[in-house]
Amino acid sequence: MKKILCGLSILSITTLGTAQFALAEPTSLGLGMGWANSPYKNYNDNYYPIPHIDYNNGLFFIDDLSAGVYAYNTDNQSVSIGARYLSNEFKPHNSDNHQLRQLNSRHSTLLAEIEYSIVTNWGVVSSSIGADVLNESDSVLANADYTVPYMQGNLIIAPSIGINWANSKHNDYYYGVSYKESSRSKLQYFNAGSSLTPYAEIAAQYSLTKNIATFGGIHIDKLTGDAASSPMVDNSAITSVYMGLSYNF
Repeated sequence: MKKILCGLSILSITTLGTAQFALAEPTSLGLGMGWANSPYKNYNDNYYPIPHIDYNNGLFFIDDLSAGVYAYNTDNQSVSIGARYLSNEFKPHNSDNHQLRQLNSRHSTLLAEIEYSIVTNWGVVSSSIGADVLNESDSVLANADYTVPYMQGNLIIAPSIGINWANSKHNDYYYGVSYKESSRSKLQYFNAGSSLTPYAEIAAQYSLTKNIATFGGIHIDKLTGDAASSPMVDNSAITSVYMGLSYNF
């Protein structure tokens, strides 16, 4: 979510003809709430707080749950190296399905990530690749997305489309069923391979005053391949909705 809003702020600044500020954006803090359903069988819907931290001095940035440094940064292109919190997890007690309650927990982790972004006259294009550095899932994830912001007065709307690729170790950790788990739960043994997850999002930001803004949006992921075929999964479309308030310093 925040990557889109960050791209929005860069694009809005350059569009207004003050591109030099794309290297040092205003600092903003805020808080929001989100809701998301789960792909797992009979799993509780997730309500969660959204901390908003946006700091960028052109060399170092904090972007909500990610942080890093720029290896290259101009008014319309950047290459960054950093770390990002991956919130994926599975807690057996959060499912009302008896079989899923017999499975092992799957934990969130931290990704080391490199990202490239470019702002063009036709929108914002970005791509990234990251790897698990805590040895929880041994995930390797790649992403590409395209965002076309629309500005009208104090309102910015950003429709976005993208696709994620996850390696087999990521999918097997979050969607696989081991032999031991199969024996306990009577679920079919399942060794998950790599897969693609296309997604779409509409994000919006509205400035109430010079310093205060609201943000919100809806994001939909579509699991495919082995992630969707897992015996743990009964919902391949994952929807999240979020909204919040931020203050620009």
